[in-house]
Amino acid sequence: MTMDAVQQPSVNGGRRRERILIVARDQELRRLLIDTLESVGGYMVNQARNFEEALSEILLTDFDLIVTEAELPDLSGVDLLAVVGGLRPKARVIVIDDDLSAKSAVAVYRLGAVDYLYKPLNMSFVLMQIERQLEIRRAEDARPAMVESQTPLENTDRAKRLDPRTRSAALVLGRNQFKQINDELKDLLNHVKANFVGLIDADGNMVGAAGTLEEYDLQLLTRALSIDHSAQRSLANILEETKFNSTYFEGANNGVYIVEFGSPYTVSLAVICGTDVKPGMVWLYTKRSANVIDEILKAIPQPKRFPTFQRP
Repeated sequence: MTMDAVQQPSVNGGRRRERILIVARDQELRRLLIDTLESVGGYMVNQARNFEEALSEILLTDFDLIVTEAELPDLSGVDLLAVVGGLRPKARVIVIDDDLSAKSAVAVYRLGAVDYLYKPLNMSFVLMQIERQLEIRRAEDARPAMVESQTPLENTDRAKRLDPRTRSAALVLGRNQFKQINDELKDLLNHVKANFVGLIDADGNMVGAAGTLEEYDLQLLTRALSIDHSAQRSLANILEETKFNSTYFEGANNGVYIVEFGSPYTVSLAVICGTDVKPGMVWLYTKRSANVIDEILKAIPQPKRFPTFQRP
């Protein structure tokens, strides 16, 4: 299933029913929020228990609002917030923390969150804040498109995201492909005893992840892993290579392995582990996983190219 086949929010009483994603490790919190939003607000609500499930939902559905706990079993709500900015820039995000933290508040607002709530929650207040953010979203959607004010680059980027033939890998994955890729990332993480394994598409979107990296900015990390390093390009030119597809960085405590592959969807598979592991073993399993993921990406049905007609 591609993004074109994703179920769209229905229209009720002349107005589109907004779709909300609840991401929480706390089962009671999920149930309370879902019951409140569905019965009182009449919204369409999806749920996720962790970062992996949430990323799958976000890749497959265009949500109007996302409510996430700051702490999740795998990665964090702040990591999820960083990913949402690239994949669903219109989605408004509310973060719920276990207690008030000035440091966390600054971090979530810096990454684009629209509200920061902390426990214990007053559900009437939470519902009021959610409805307020959705009202803002409705007002934004009602504004006429300002195409004239957009730069040529913005128009090009928008056209690229809308055209099924040029979308990034993150926006064409179906639920089954997403699950297959993340299962492979988990296997790779366990095989090489890595700290973190991530798959990033050509537009810098996190497609999948396994493991944890505490106290690191996932948005900055994703951007760093997806850039085309100038040293690689220079060395490739000197040696008359088209490009180098593999890169290794070794520090005092960490080794970073990056393999770029894929056609028609280019992605980078990054593995971060301690320097005590054997590089040969990491390369072996990383390239093996790259081959598996490459086959998954190749199996995604390609959109039909419609004929072009010229005026007589």
